[in-house]
Amino acid sequence: MNSSKKEIVAGIVLLSVFCFMLLALRIHISGSHSFLFLIWNWLLAVIPLILSFIISTLNDKKSINILSFIILGIVWLLFFPNAPYLITDIVHLKERAIIPMWFDALILFSFAFTGLISGLVSLFYVHQHFMKYSGGRFSWFFICIVSILCSYGIYLGRFLRWNSWDILTKSGLLFNDIVVNMFRVKAILVTGVFTSFMIASYFIVYILLTKKENI
Repeated sequence: MNSSKKEIVAGIVLLSVFCFMLLALRIHISGSHSFLFLIWNWLLAVIPLILSFIISTLNDKKSINILSFIILGIVWLLFFPNAPYLITDIVHLKERAIIPMWFDALILFSFAFTGLISGLVSLFYVHQHFMKYSGGRFSWFFICIVSILCSYGIYLGRFLRWNSWDILTKSGLLFNDIVVNMFRVKAILVTGVFTSFMIASYFIVYILLTKKENI
């Protein structure tokens, strides 16, 4: 693992520790474990980052690694929506008797920010590896497609309550919901808004990490 990746991992670890400390303090003050689901969502958000690090180590000149990239890339894509999905956990923000709303807002934002950064960094390393096969221009078409699929995945997860692993356990029902809801106004709106957000956010991360990698 190069120094750039080590710094990224260190940063995400620090963010994660901060999130867990806030959550632990909330549990201590309120005695409620209602926000524990954030740990599970955080774990799902970190998986794409781990997969992207593995993908970035593959030698693109070996055919077996091309196949590995395709397989790992598909698994990465299935889990990738879980990273920005944490943003939608803001729906759990509401007035509570014991915990101030600003504190809950900080917890939800911290987990969402950590998940989003993890996802965008993972997208960067997958993007870098994809460029080895496709070149620069076509790779941005790849970013657009991934952002659209990711955003629709967020819609499926938040509003239809599907999980990444349901493609294996409930593939028929999942495919039916994907097709039936694809052109619904709400699905198009949510997908469009998140796609725009993902592309804009990734562009910033791409510029920063590209400069970092070239230093």
